[in-house]
Amino acid sequence: MPVSLTQQIYNSDVLASIALVAILSLLRFVVARALRRKEDLTQQVIRRWSANVRNVLLLVGLIGLIMIWAPQLRTFALSLTAFAVAMVVAMKELILCLSGSALRTLTRAFSVGDYIELGGIRGEVLDHNLIATRLMEMDQREGSLILTGREVIVPHSLLFGAPLRVETAVTGKTCHTILLTFEPHSNLFAARSEIRDCVVSALAPTVTANTTGLRSAATTTPISNEIEVSLSTSDIGKYRIEVRFPIRPELARSAEQAIICAIGNLVHNLRESG
Repeated sequence: MPVSLTQQIYNSDVLASIALVAILSLLRFVVARALRRKEDLTQQVIRRWSANVRNVLLLVGLIGLIMIWAPQLRTFALSLTAFAVAMVVAMKELILCLSGSALRTLTRAFSVGDYIELGGIRGEVLDHNLIATRLMEMDQREGSLILTGREVIVPHSLLFGAPLRVETAVTGKTCHTILLTFEPHSNLFAARSEIRDCVVSALAPTVTANTTGLRSAATTTPISNEIEVSLSTSDIGKYRIEVRFPIRPELARSAEQAIICAIGNLVHNLRESG
């Protein structure tokens, strides 16, 4: 059966390697025997020369083997490079996730308990590891922080392709925004104080039911000082009322409905009274 060219080259390299090792071993044996016959040399000198000869022969053997197997080593290096490239392409997302985790750790971007928005997903950070962050998802409406009840796993690779918005939680609260639009049938600018009082009254039951909803039990800051009410007009001349207040996300939906109903009733009464 004919032998292929590759097999012939491989066999020649093996024979050359065996011959090189045999020659170097023979040289070491000859040098060691010659040193032992030198009666005028001390043991320390013999050991020193033996070590030097051994190291030189090892270096020559290593260089010789590299030269003999250079074509095969070149082929193996190309195969290894192709394998490495393939692994990088296949594990691109995993590498990005690990890099994103390192970025989060080094920059201290966010931690458990913060409210963040990443890749269009908004929520409270429940946990994070080397690969992803687990969020309690919140509603995607503008200004809304209402919990949806779903948990979302966000990969850290998004840190390299999407802006990160962080709102640090204070005593478990976050800022909630309500935006209302009304027809200009009555002068709401003149009723700003009434609107603010209406908002404070609407939030009072929520605070009474749970003292950590708008303020912690240890603080004495009035509720009215934590509420911001601003009035403006839209591009087509309608009134816009924006209400901002801190609250725990699980209480935001009930508080929002109370405020909307209270402001709606107030605007309706103002309109009816002329």
